[in-house]
Amino acid sequence: MDSFVLRQLVYEYQKLVGSTIRHVQQLNSDTITLKISPDLTKVERSSSTTTHLLFSVHAVHARTHFLDERRPVGQRQSHFADFLFRHLSRGVISSIEQVGWDRIIKITVQPYSEILSISPKILIAELMGKHSNIILVDQSNGKILESIKHIDDSMSRIRTVEPGETYKLPPQLDKANPFDLDFQKWFDIFGDSIPSWRSLMQSIDGITPTLAKEIFYRANKKNNQSKLADTNTETAWLAFDQVRLEWLSTKKQPQIISNSEKSIVTTIPLQQLEDATGQLFDTVSEAVYSHYKQIERQEIKQRQTQAILQAVKKHQKSVERKLYQLRADWKNAENADQFCKQGELLTANLHQIKSGQKKVEVIDYYDPDLKTQVLELKPELSPAQNAQRLFKLYNKAKRGKTVIQQLIADNEAELEIVEYYQLEVESSKTIDELLSIREQLASRGWISDKQKSKKRNPTTTFRRYTSPEGFQIYVGRNNLENDLLLRKVAKSDDMWLHARQINGSHVIIRNPERKPGIPMPTLLMAAQLAAANCKAKHSSHVPIDYTWFKYVTKRRGIGFVHYTHQKTLNVEPRSPQSSS
Repeated sequence: MDSFVLRQLVYEYQKLVGSTIRHVQQLNSDTITLKISPDLTKVERSSSTTTHLLFSVHAVHARTHFLDERRPVGQRQSHFADFLFRHLSRGVISSIEQVGWDRIIKITVQPYSEILSISPKILIAELMGKHSNIILVDQSNGKILESIKHIDDSMSRIRTVEPGETYKLPPQLDKANPFDLDFQKWFDIFGDSIPSWRSLMQSIDGITPTLAKEIFYRANKKNNQSKLADTNTETAWLAFDQVRLEWLSTKKQPQIISNSEKSIVTTIPLQQLEDATGQLFDTVSEAVYSHYKQIERQEIKQRQTQAILQAVKKHQKSVERKLYQLRADWKNAENADQFCKQGELLTANLHQIKSGQKKVEVIDYYDPDLKTQVLELKPELSPAQNAQRLFKLYNKAKRGKTVIQQLIADNEAELEIVEYYQLEVESSKTIDELLSIREQLASRGWISDKQKSKKRNPTTTFRRYTSPEGFQIYVGRNNLENDLLLRKVAKSDDMWLHARQINGSHVIIRNPERKPGIPMPTLLMAAQLAAANCKAKHSSHVPIDYTWFKYVTKRRGIGFVHYTHQKTLNVEPRSPQSSS
């Protein structure tokens, strides 16, 4: 958030002057909200509206704006929120101002008291990156009463912020006021030299990297240079003046301008962002709120993605360890025939073995050369018991071989499911899709669901299409919709389609009249839909399997099936223009 945006926010906040602070709530460790309502003696009760004003001192996303939510939900009341409530509750806002061109807001409040004359309090929000803070100051003596962050001399040698100390503004740099500048003053600052965008920030108050780069982009149409060899001082001045005039214009339009790389809240058009789109808002506060709401969603999505991928990879390693051990067990199980052979050789030579022997040398009748073989014995067992022990080992290894073979197949299939979920997580576009995947993993025991959230119903239903022959075609767009199709919608006489060995949507052709066959145009349309909604949708042709739904069996997990009696169509991915 830059100083120009903050200046416009302060202008919008002027409607709060004369209003009353009703409540203070701390949403998290760095964010508070003020519940504010207008003076009921000055407005009609029916027209009164309650406003929630947010201040966040997040190290990266420090900001202020009105909240759309009527009742913001946060953590339990904190000491700081309780302190603000005691001093500001029922207090009337007498002024709201920005300190120069700094990212600092001062809200002066006249506390409520029926008896005593209490000195005004000043709530100061310093929205300055990692140095952001919210501070309550007594106006009568300038003393700090409390702050959301305490800064002692071990944390900063420049300025401390602790209760009882006199409040001091952050260190000020000697910068020019952007609206006092004319070309002569510009020339006095920069001379004949061509300033870099960094020197522009260091010399003129309120200029952020975005504004500095915008000025020089307009001057030279190149925003990737810190110095512009083809731009003279006058051209740079004219570009600066143009930006300044646009900001002063009464026709400013709050907006979020974004491209694939960044998103910026601004009240002036930004030419520096190539291939950018703009989203317009009625107020700067709405733009700021929407901007940071989107950032919050992206960060939540990123955290969810990382947590789920971490759980999936942990499970993958567990399965790989099992497979490693199972393959080692399989190798041992392959020696089962050796146990049987040794047992038979021992049985054939029982007459020459004495109790207590530790080994015996016998002729190997299975060897063409009839070589001798030394057999190890258990001295505590009789010769017959030693032979029986070997036969038991043979039978156990033989049974184990079958079990191990099945376990290896099961775990190899599990690795395929792991790969499927990795692709699903990486391709998920919304938080809801990630939460759906998380629920599935929790049901499989891959991830703990500490939130124990209630089972969510999908807010949207699968897509529906109508074929030229009048058949209804349903397409699942995500795992939950696919599962809904398989569990609740599809009947045995319906036709089921899916991309062969490729992650994608399940497609159902409804056949309520139980016709013995589906017309080829309808099959082709459904197959093209299946191809257009799978991972291979950018391929020229995709193999699509189709079979009657009665031959489709659900496997454990959402969207997993086994099917038989299938046929295959190779089709080009294509979606109709409209659906219901």
